[in-house]
Amino acid sequence: MRGSAIVLAVGLLAMKAGPASAAEAEADVRAVINRVTDGFATYNAGEIASCYTDDALWQNPFGVRLKGAPQIKKFLTVLFQRSGYRSGKDTSAPVIQNIRMLGPDAAVVWSEESSSGQVENGKPIGDRHSHYLEVLHRTAKGWLITDDMIMDERAI
Repeated sequence: MRGSAIVLAVGLLAMKAGPASAAEAEADVRAVINRVTDGFATYNAGEIASCYTDDALWQNPFGVRLKGAPQIKKFLTVLFQRSGYRSGKDTSAPVIQNIRMLGPDAAVVWSEESSSGQVENGKPIGDRHSHYLEVLHRTAKGWLITDDMIMDERAI
């Protein structure tokens, strides 16, 4: 009987540690994506990197592929110091298009934004319409991004 009480107590604690509902989990995932968005808006590489796992995979549309929050932070710190990057401005704010909850501990997020004015190697990039695909996992530290791919639309 005592063993059953312990199993029941452990089960109740485990349920309490997780999100109360799918809606709460989705809100938590949305909050992580909003932290990344806010970090980009304020050029805060540390805030952005804190949203990624230590082994996260990140790739931008220019072929830069990074692994882990420390590399992401280092890359973004340098990127944010470049005037050509800072010259870009959103023409449509980042918007989450879809959140798919794959289970209680996994989610996929699609989002997009448009920008203009960014300069790369002294040349204007032109108008950009970027799509983001992020995979998040609920860890002991909360929801974190494990995979992130940034893609730019190109006129054909």
